[in-house]
Amino acid sequence: MEPSQTTIITNGRLVTPEKVLDAGSVVIEAGRIVEINERLYPANSHTLDAKGNFIMPGVINLHDDSYEKTLQPRKGVFLPPELAFHQMEGALATAGVTRTYHAVSFDAGIFLRDRTVANAEAMANQLLEFSNSDFAFLHHHLLYRCDLRSAGAFDGILRVMQNPLAAELTHYLSLNDHSPGQGQYAQRPVLRKMIKSLLGPAGNSEEVVDARENELWQLKAQTEQIREHQLNQATALLQNTPGIIIAGHDDDSAATVNDLYRRGIRVCEFPINLEAATRAKELGLPVIAGSPNIVRGGSHTGNISVMEFIQQNLLDVLVADYAPSTLLHAIFMLVEQKVMSLVEAVKLVTTNAAKVVGLEKVTGSLEPGLLADLIVVETRTKPQLYIVRKLLISGKPVSVSSLAAYPDAHHFSAQPSSLAPLTQSLGKK
Repeated sequence: MEPSQTTIITNGRLVTPEKVLDAGSVVIEAGRIVEINERLYPANSHTLDAKGNFIMPGVINLHDDSYEKTLQPRKGVFLPPELAFHQMEGALATAGVTRTYHAVSFDAGIFLRDRTVANAEAMANQLLEFSNSDFAFLHHHLLYRCDLRSAGAFDGILRVMQNPLAAELTHYLSLNDHSPGQGQYAQRPVLRKMIKSLLGPAGNSEEVVDARENELWQLKAQTEQIREHQLNQATALLQNTPGIIIAGHDDDSAATVNDLYRRGIRVCEFPINLEAATRAKELGLPVIAGSPNIVRGGSHTGNISVMEFIQQNLLDVLVADYAPSTLLHAIFMLVEQKVMSLVEAVKLVTTNAAKVVGLEKVTGSLEPGLLADLIVVETRTKPQLYIVRKLLISGKPVSVSSLAAYPDAHHFSAQPSSLAPLTQSLGKK
């Protein structure tokens, strides 16, 4: 079924921006929604039967760790890019994601991770090739994560932005500082727990952990000028390049939010307490938090529960972070617990997310004129599951099966050998 012809999804419960229509249809032409109505259409070659399930906008995921984690499932172990992309798209499709922002960490690994800026550039450029190929079905973007204390991180991001394949994508960045005494590592027990996990068996020695903790504090003192320089680079980029969106990350105080705001930062991603989130809302910044926090009932690092943000009317957007499968589960949990209506809950992962990256006139709602990036979701109670039965990208149905959805891998690149340098540059095990 080609997106250029008329396609109708019928016999579904439509989640529109204003209300849920108990029975209706979405009419699609040339990849865009042309009509939302309460009619039911007979079965034919142009209709898709929603079978009474929910028809809603596809999920727009503004922070997705799937790419790095799928490409490198274990430390030092890298999968072939084609296989990683194939697996990643299948997992995202089953989670209802139609547009995702892949986090790539431009990080020299000086604090907590074994990373390099060069590897980040390689991964980002490979993702750009993938997203512009006919091997890709979903809408893929980059979330450039700049580690403020890693020398050359912002320069690496600027180099990737010069890639012609990046020209049509939203330039979305987040500014990260994972040094001790702030953000998610403001509390010493959290920092030490992370150090122990990264040290492996050596982390059983308190002396070894003490030494590494002291080393991290010294590195923090040594990198203050690097941090300030890269913050200035961010401000210059915002001033000189239209369409740039930059978020703060793990903001831990009103003072932190104020400082970023004066530098031009206009998004607050993963604030760790009410103080930071409240100040962000006072300044008119969208507040972003993770859906795993809702599903798990709290933060895995001991920070604030996202439910507290919701109770204070502070939350604008939910993102998958490290677990895309939690996105739909989280919004339906909010409805079942009578925290908010389905219309408002769905906006957390669709309309509101589109607004953050300036795409609200392109996608994110069941409205005429917008791209037909849609999902049909079945809800089950025993067990409690939310199953994506149909997914359309620009009006084209895509199988949610991670095997059936993909064409021959040779379509990925005219020169398959061009994929090799990425795996070689990152190392093999």
